Amino acid sequence: MIKNRIDILERIIKKKFRSDFETVRKAFLALDTDYDGFVTVEDIFRHFGMSEHLNYNDLKKLICDKDSKNNGRINYQDFSRWVGSSIHMSEGFYFRHDSQKNPQYDTNLAVFNRITNMNSLEQ
Repeated sequence: MIKNRIDILERIIKKKFRSDFETVRKAFLALDTDYDGFVTVEDIFRHFGMSEHLNYNDLKKLICDKDSKNNGRINYQDFSRWVGSSIHMSEGFYFRHDSQKNPQYDTNLAVFNRITNMNSLEQ
């Protein structure tokens, strides 16, 4: 029961981070309003405000689970590990096919073709 509530809370928080922030760094800096280098339960409450989904004890448990140093607060590395994939999932690199050539891609393709040809000759 508690595990379900915490999982739901984590999904809600990650979704909110994904919609509110472009990068993990910006999210961390926005939450760390006292500039101590850590995000706490209180920092998250301050950002999200009171919500029916936010329960202090569940959020505290979630933070403790994500905290590698077990001090009840999350540093940037822990925060990045926790929500980084959620935030960066919404970002992406799009190669425009109508743009100029991509030299790095062409180089990698040439190397790949050389290796492939050498392997086929050996067989």
